[in-house]
Amino acid sequence: MTVTKSTAWKGENWFVSDFRKLIKRMGIWRKYIFLLLLRSPFDAARTWVLANLLKEVFICLETNNSGMLPKICVVYGLFCGGLFIYNGIIWSYYAAFSAKTEVLLQKKMFDKILNLPLKRINSRFSGEWITRLNSDIQAAFMMMNGPMNTPHLVVAVINTIFSSFLMLKSSPLFLGITWMFIALQLFANYNTVIKAVPKLKEESQNAISENTSAIKPLITDADTILLYDAGKLMMKNCYDTSRKLMKTNMKIHMRNALSDACMRLFGIGGYLMILLMGYGFISKGVMAFSDLIYCFQIRGSVMAGMFMLITCINNLKTNSVCVKRINDIFEE
Repeated sequence: MTVTKSTAWKGENWFVSDFRKLIKRMGIWRKYIFLLLLRSPFDAARTWVLANLLKEVFICLETNNSGMLPKICVVYGLFCGGLFIYNGIIWSYYAAFSAKTEVLLQKKMFDKILNLPLKRINSRFSGEWITRLNSDIQAAFMMMNGPMNTPHLVVAVINTIFSSFLMLKSSPLFLGITWMFIALQLFANYNTVIKAVPKLKEESQNAISENTSAIKPLITDADTILLYDAGKLMMKNCYDTSRKLMKTNMKIHMRNALSDACMRLFGIGGYLMILLMGYGFISKGVMAFSDLIYCFQIRGSVMAGMFMLITCINNLKTNSVCVKRINDIFEE
């Protein structure tokens, strides 16, 4: 079968459409987007405040103008206090929204399963329905509102773009070095995690269903199992399904660990290269120490934003398998 470019694109991005479809089905699309936008500027604003604070402090030290330090600390302290208050207000609204979202999703899913024909219910193991009502919904909720998922993805994108713009104005060369190492990390992450983890997550969810179905008879049909002396057979079945689940989850953890190791390695490599080049520029009088500190602070924000973005994409691709399973139930 020939795979066209559009088909490949659809295969890579189906999780986006499934997520959007679930949000619209729950009727929270507009409010959800609005709250995400309200949360998004915090990291970018904090990056600007901290970077300029450090730059101003080192300029004072370089020019022997230490009398300005108290004024600078007060001004930027007020900025930080305002950001803290703003973030606290938005988080209070978002926390209430998240709690209502989880309850709404559970209710809609439970009502949908209750309205399915009995023949459709009996066509699947009870363990699979339990998995969809628990772990699938939990994964969908994590994708919508959990840490290092969609909310932090939006924050990471805005912070990375804003920080890159600030670094471009300060030193295009250092920005190029930073993005060179980021590109290497993106390539490594794509090949180790993004391409493989969704399939492994689906295998994990199926293994959970099988394991739940294997354990349930030991509780509900214990007398029958003892009557036919089938204890060893049932325990072996539990052992096999549990081992299958463990192996699949270990593959996911190993790939995530490999991606994290590459992330740290490339991050340190970029830091050392900029440090060595910055030392040379300062020795030649081309750059002041305060400018180098400013670039390091902004670079740290760019890297933090990209690391957050990579982690969010990995988690979204993993949890999107559960979102697709939920949508499949709603569309039956």
